[in-house]
Amino acid sequence: MGRGPDHDRDERPAGDGAPALASVLRVLTKDRIVTIGREFRVAIPPAATKEAQIGALAGSGAIRFGDLLQWLGRDELKAACRAHGLSEEGRARALLAGRLRGARGPSGEFAAVTERPGRADPYAPVQGAIVQVRQRQYLVEDVFPRPDPGQQTRVELVCLDDDAQGRHLTVLWELELGAKVLQPEAHGLGEVKRIDPPRHFGAYLHALKWNAVTATDAKLFQAPFRAGIKLMNHQLTPLKKALELPRSNLFIADDVGLGKTIEAGLILQELLLRQRVEFALVVCPASVALQWRDEMEKRFGLHFELMNRAFVGRRRQERGFGVNPWSTHNRFIITYQTLRRPEYRDPLLQHIGDRIRKSLLILDEAHTAAPASASKYAIDSRVTRVVRDVAPRFENRLFLSATPHNGHSNSFSAILEILDPQRFTRGVPVRGRAQLESVMVRRLKSDLRALGVDAFPERKVVQIDLHHEGNDWYARLDDDKPVRVGQGRSPELELSRMLQEYTELMRPKKGRGQLVFVNLQKRLLSSIEAFARTLRLHQKSVGEGKAHTTLQLILDEAGDGDEYGLDDEALEDAADAAVVASSSEVQSPEGRAKQLLTEMVKLAEEYRGAPDAKTLALLEWIRRHQCPAVKIGGAEGGKGKWTDRRVLIFTEYGDTKRYVWQVLTTAVQGTPQADERILQFHGGMSDEQRAEVQRAFNSQPEDHPVRILLATDAAREGVNLQGHCADLFHFDIPWNPARMEQRNGRIDRTLQNAPEVRCHYFLYRQRDEDKVLETLVSKVETIHKELGSLGTVIMDRFAEVMDDGIGSQTVPRLEQAEEIAGGRETVREELESQRERAALKEEIDDAGRILNRSRQAMDFAPELLRDAINVGLELSGAKELAPAPAKQDLPAAFLLPELSSSWADTLDTLRPPRGRDEPFWDWRKRPPQPVVFAPPERINSGVCHLHLQHPLVQRVLSRFLAQGYSAHDLSRVTIVRTSRDSLVRVIAFGRLSLFGPGATRLHDEVISVAAPWLESGGQAHLKPFADEADRRSLETLEQVLAACPDLAVSAKVQERLLATAGSDFASLWKHIKDEAEAKAHAASQKLKARATVESDALRGILERQRQAIREVLGGRLQLGLEFGEQDQEQRRQFEDDRKHMAQRLLDIDKEIDTEPAQIEELYRVVLPRLEPVGLIYLWPQTRG
Repeated sequence: MGRGPDHDRDERPAGDGAPALASVLRVLTKDRIVTIGREFRVAIPPAATKEAQIGALAGSGAIRFGDLLQWLGRDELKAACRAHGLSEEGRARALLAGRLRGARGPSGEFAAVTERPGRADPYAPVQGAIVQVRQRQYLVEDVFPRPDPGQQTRVELVCLDDDAQGRHLTVLWELELGAKVLQPEAHGLGEVKRIDPPRHFGAYLHALKWNAVTATDAKLFQAPFRAGIKLMNHQLTPLKKALELPRSNLFIADDVGLGKTIEAGLILQELLLRQRVEFALVVCPASVALQWRDEMEKRFGLHFELMNRAFVGRRRQERGFGVNPWSTHNRFIITYQTLRRPEYRDPLLQHIGDRIRKSLLILDEAHTAAPASASKYAIDSRVTRVVRDVAPRFENRLFLSATPHNGHSNSFSAILEILDPQRFTRGVPVRGRAQLESVMVRRLKSDLRALGVDAFPERKVVQIDLHHEGNDWYARLDDDKPVRVGQGRSPELELSRMLQEYTELMRPKKGRGQLVFVNLQKRLLSSIEAFARTLRLHQKSVGEGKAHTTLQLILDEAGDGDEYGLDDEALEDAADAAVVASSSEVQSPEGRAKQLLTEMVKLAEEYRGAPDAKTLALLEWIRRHQCPAVKIGGAEGGKGKWTDRRVLIFTEYGDTKRYVWQVLTTAVQGTPQADERILQFHGGMSDEQRAEVQRAFNSQPEDHPVRILLATDAAREGVNLQGHCADLFHFDIPWNPARMEQRNGRIDRTLQNAPEVRCHYFLYRQRDEDKVLETLVSKVETIHKELGSLGTVIMDRFAEVMDDGIGSQTVPRLEQAEEIAGGRETVREELESQRERAALKEEIDDAGRILNRSRQAMDFAPELLRDAINVGLELSGAKELAPAPAKQDLPAAFLLPELSSSWADTLDTLRPPRGRDEPFWDWRKRPPQPVVFAPPERINSGVCHLHLQHPLVQRVLSRFLAQGYSAHDLSRVTIVRTSRDSLVRVIAFGRLSLFGPGATRLHDEVISVAAPWLESGGQAHLKPFADEADRRSLETLEQVLAACPDLAVSAKVQERLLATAGSDFASLWKHIKDEAEAKAHAASQKLKARATVESDALRGILERQRQAIREVLGGRLQLGLEFGEQDQEQRRQFEDDRKHMAQRLLDIDKEIDTEPAQIEELYRVVLPRLEPVGLIYLWPQTRG
């Protein structure tokens, strides 16, 4: 604000003792003076003395006396009145400011906050009015008058109702039946015909409080109370950070198994509640798409549609072939494979345009979109380009990955730029903790354990030694002495020696021909079955010299063609094609090499289906821990009881999985329910098949007989299998060690109830290759415990070493890779600085404090929710919840009463999951599961956790939220007996809401005033806050309601108060308005202050980013010369990044002008709204 033309006259020195700009500023704190200065663009030094601050602000010419009064809150105005010897009585800001203005003289202008102006014609809507259309309340955003008398008025509306907030509607006003302009306060509580029981009124009041949100304070949560999860403080840190950002662009880089999906769900839920998000898209691997859908629905009450061929077909059948399926819902899940396909991506881009308002993109396993590793400079992958095209069109972005950094600085900055292009630019290195602190959350299990978070199991790596002696196989299990597990020849040892000799004779020094020998070695270490298939292909194609398609092209084509990802058969076909292509470039074997090849084929074919030492040891473990009757050939006549223990077995190849399946299914035959004891999880399974397997394996052992799950690496990412399983076997050790860590994460994760998980692997003591594998496993475990994302870099280097096959120099090369792994310092500097444990501890403690504040602000408790549900059921004509039989390890559970058919869809959310082949109507006959109000300790516990966002709770509470509008079950007046007072007091309630652009709810608050109720009238009658007892009555209201849930006063008292309730509320309404005006002013000031802080912060971010780009462009001009002739693709990527940086400089100049203004617009109050809520009479016990 600049100096007005009459500034000198207005700010002339006031008379002695009269209020002046400086004298009023003296009643404020130093921090408050700094805040006001910031709003008027006056820099006030925080460390300066108070008098210096006052002098700087008062002498700036930017603020006038009237401006200052408009900014002060009620308590500040009272303090100013007190300091100038003026009366401070009254609670209306306008009254207090008027006293200061009067004492000041005519120059002290005061612009009071006024209500929205009315309209002479009550039937005609105006911009900013509240109207009722089609039984819902709307804010009028715009009015287009009729062009001529024969046409209609077009009105643009946005919904205000709690269950449809933010929805847009366009109507022709004159044609809308029943449309009318509303004045919510005009009719008060309406005609009061009865007194509500205190319990009913309490449930109604709680529903209003639980539905309140505010953007004035980023440190108040709603989402944790609207989620069916076991709350842990560390999972609230991402939510805290997301709410502190004007746009929630956050990278959650927590360790495997810490609950990134839950953390993302909490953020999504909170943004939905605050109307900051309307359209949400989750992009994830195919293996976890259904899990995402189920978790969002079960944990958060949010329905997502899976975007796939079946969904598109349904929508076209329902709405016509020309419909854009993306326009038919507002929450979707799509796999990376499907997003890459133009027939799905192009309609998405058409639907969202350049940018879709109020939108959120969640990118699971976000490292998938990072530029791929190369020797010097990471190169954009196809997924990188697709995600880079889609992500900027969303206002908010959440990226999830346990491995966010691959050691390449340009790859890390590229994925961060996709996350938040205003903070990061690809090619510009990320430096220091400060740059990442606002947008990244990074914790390892080891960090949290060190901080005392005892929510994760200890991991024990168990090595099972195998040894062949004479004609017998021995295994060392459970740290015990070796035991005999079987007898017979040792073909796996013999084939290993023969393959080593064959490789030395035949392997070329370079070229694609080397690949087949590495492949043969890997498959032999997996199983003879897998080896035999590859060896036979090699024998047929070696020396043919034909050109073949590359493996990567085969994989790309297969991946594009299957929305569920590559199945095992497709992977095997691709691997076969690669073997044939590689073998064709090797010379035909002769002499000893030919003899070895023939002998290997013969031996492999002879033993490919026979139990090997690993399966013999595995069966011995099963006998010890699961079923003692299991043995080769099967058990005898149904003998052998199974324990509750479950085991997960991973194999790398589909051939090996089928082989283990065959051995185990034969061995368990004859035991009880043998055909149901083993399930499989593999690539290419449909979503329904995956879900069915996962549910069965996580179910209570008494509910499903499965005890063994055989899985290929299709199950290694994101799948929850920890429900009742703490044992895992690596039947083969993957040569990419990151895969081993991902496998372990399936059971080593949040909600694993066992104190210890055991990850087993086999080691042949007499096979040279296994010494290398032992070294690899040991290093992977060290990485898991100590190195965080540094481990990703080192494991990538390990994988590069292993890609050359196992030989005499492999162990030294692994040691060398660990020492010189390029990128270690890059990762340490750019990422792992986020893991300062002192800072992590403070963040976790702060999240806990915020959770407590939020719970107190909401007055939320599970028992209050249960009581509200019971009241809502009662109002619906149903019975209350009935206690269910107690179960061990479960919270108190309740059974739902019989409900009418209109509740069928709601009850579907409480039924057990529907079987893949179960007819819908048969499933619907199944009764709802018991409900609980505290989170169960286990997943798939057979109960439903009711939280504030559960569909059943939403339906019940919506009845309370609609009282006075579409529902009239309550009169909204009650009488409560109390022993805390001897005078009758009355408490009146209103609901204050501040709406921003697009009817975004910026602030909600229940306003209450308390006053004495004197039957004889008098000066104190209905005068709020006449004494301290009025304030105490508000503070103790919850206890009073809880102590007296029933209507416990005589009919005569009810009649007396019923007769005066309407007029009593009308008398108190003006006081509610004064209180609401003060609260609205305070909230608006907080919103403006937050807008200023965040817009200034964004301006600073952009300026720093501009400077960083200039430094990079000026200091790296010669780097391109470091690329060799073989690095042309990397050189092109480097040059493209530099061009992008130059363009980014131009864009930043524009964004500095536009983006901060957009942030400020988010917090602009468009409409303050005050609604009548209700009236409580506190009737003393002493009144009889």
